[in-house]
Amino acid sequence: MTKFITYFNLCPIPEPKEFLGISPDKDEGNIITTLGKNIIIVIKISTQKQIRSWSVLEKLSSKVVYDKKSEKYVGVFGHKALKCWDEKTTDVNKCKKLKFHKHIADLVNCGDDTFVLYVDGSCELLAKAIESRKEDANITTAQQVELSKKLAFTNTAVYNMANGSRILTYFERNNINGDYYLVRVPLSVSGDVTEPPKRFKLLRENLSVTVAGAAVIEGDGVPMLLTIWSDKRMFILNLSDDVCPERSPGNFVSLLTQLKVDSPLSVMGISKHFVAIYGANHGQEGASLLLYNTQFKVIKTKQFFKVYFNYSKLWSVSDHIILAMGQNLSVVKYQVLKEVLSELVGTQVSNDYQTTIEIDHINEEDVMEECLQYSSEIQIPDVDQKDKEEKPLQIQEADGLTIPYMGSQDFDKELNALRQLHLHVDVINDQQLDAVHINLMSNFSDEGFSCSEIQLIAQQLERVGASEHEITEKLLTVLMKANLLPDIGVCLRRYTNISEKILSKTLNFILKKYKAEKESQSKKSNNKDNKVNGQEPMEAEDNDNLDDTLDILAKKPHQKANCSDIETILNTLLACSFDSETIAKCIRQDMEYNEVVVLLEHLYNMLTSEDKYLEERPTLYETSTEFELQVLRWFGVFLNSHFQKLALSKEVALIELLFKWHELFQSYKQEIVDLQQLAALLYNIVERKTHVKEKGSSKWYSIEEVYLF
Repeated sequence: MTKFITYFNLCPIPEPKEFLGISPDKDEGNIITTLGKNIIIVIKISTQKQIRSWSVLEKLSSKVVYDKKSEKYVGVFGHKALKCWDEKTTDVNKCKKLKFHKHIADLVNCGDDTFVLYVDGSCELLAKAIESRKEDANITTAQQVELSKKLAFTNTAVYNMANGSRILTYFERNNINGDYYLVRVPLSVSGDVTEPPKRFKLLRENLSVTVAGAAVIEGDGVPMLLTIWSDKRMFILNLSDDVCPERSPGNFVSLLTQLKVDSPLSVMGISKHFVAIYGANHGQEGASLLLYNTQFKVIKTKQFFKVYFNYSKLWSVSDHIILAMGQNLSVVKYQVLKEVLSELVGTQVSNDYQTTIEIDHINEEDVMEECLQYSSEIQIPDVDQKDKEEKPLQIQEADGLTIPYMGSQDFDKELNALRQLHLHVDVINDQQLDAVHINLMSNFSDEGFSCSEIQLIAQQLERVGASEHEITEKLLTVLMKANLLPDIGVCLRRYTNISEKILSKTLNFILKKYKAEKESQSKKSNNKDNKVNGQEPMEAEDNDNLDDTLDILAKKPHQKANCSDIETILNTLLACSFDSETIAKCIRQDMEYNEVVVLLEHLYNMLTSEDKYLEERPTLYETSTEFELQVLRWFGVFLNSHFQKLALSKEVALIELLFKWHELFQSYKQEIVDLQQLAALLYNIVERKTHVKEKGSSKWYSIEEVYLF
């Protein structure tokens, strides 16, 4: 699941044209912002506070970076000099200036190394560049100044390859003739250039289209070049060692219809298979920041802005996207978790602004690509036999019935992979369409909803390709209003990816029913011996008012769930996957203090009882789904969400409950100590190690030393 978490303005930009960029600081979570050619500020992103700053008299020509090896900040002044200083330096103007004969275009960070990129396209490690700066005395200043004015370098970065080597990539634009290149420079482990650089010209021959945006992103061990063109098409080129510059711009991927491509786009790769794109909205005012997945070719999440600025730049630091637009520097925190295939379906629901001619051309390209990839019969004319007439190339399109979309071997591999997941397969024969539909459910005990209307809604949502987030949000909202507790349990079991927001609301709803049922049972047990005139007390009528859209469900008779059934549904919800930080914020708003106390008692009873457990479910996060760990994660969520109220409470029942939890944790702590000793013994047994006695040791006698005073 990928999403934007927070958005806020970090600081203003005095002059956008003089803003040189940002780079990571030595401390994680801090960034070095070169706001102008004379202003350097280190800011902590989480608190938006200024840590330290410097002002310089001589103008900077590129962003300031922090070199981890020398533990110093490095800045380029006037393309021809370097200055290095530490965090304790108060006046950078007094630092020693290191002059270069070659003009410096940019400084690039890669882990602990810092590379110096020159205007002629060569690069060196910072330490080697400082040592060898005087060796290039024959280089004339006029040539370097001409190169500085002629060429502009952007998006410089170093990427690690699968074989351990590294490559330096940057975009080079010629300010005179407008030529646009991506330059790929191979680097060794020591940072030396191993081969001549490869130059990929960003041009599509015989077409009057221009590049709207370009970036290098991470792929499966090999970086990839992503380009967006003025005809809305996106291309990807694999930048492997054997790639040829003639293959630029690569293979056609998809169309970008959500943004205007005739206005400037800012593109930046942020993680593996993910790219951030900022641009003007298509057909309406404002701008948008998109997170695009290049592996599945879908837009995962969006951030809307009221105003679009022609000037914009993107940087990626840790899990934050730094966006400079207009005169503001903004931060968007994002989260990229384990990818779920169901979430990639239904995310492209948006207005399509393509013309009829564009659609025809795209359909022709798609048909040709499918034929070349999946067709089983391709007849090639025999050029050796001159007597026979040459037959044209005949390509039969794959229709899924006579000609498969994939080979039988590939299909068997995917089928075996599905069988290993222990999925429940529901086969439906459609006689009207003469076809077979196969539904794969992650829960093998899923028998569908008891309410036929809900079952119909769920099937329709699944058929149109809605994501599990959308399905669960709609179904659980209707089920809570209709008071269909059994079907809530079915929905929680049927779908895996449920948002923390709707999960919190559903937990609050179930818990109120659970609490009310327990109180009702206690009242009944207390009133059994207190009958008046042979009549039991009247129960309060349920006057729940449902919405007009739920009248059909409200009029239908539903079986009332008892306390045991509600507890089963509650345990089903507690087994669901969740993000602790996100759901804690939702629970703090949705649930009250009394409900949290009831849940803490319920979780304690689950850990101390032998007959209570949570059902196994697939997880979306890099966390364990074991019973005890899942319960302890929920315990931590409730403590964080209502910590202040729990700490200030003086209720005796709560204090006793917390003491029970304390004793339980102490027992776990002792078990961990015992298991550590047992683990050491097991390790020795596996490694076949025995205790070796010291040589010469004997128990027949002993020697004591006596000190006389």
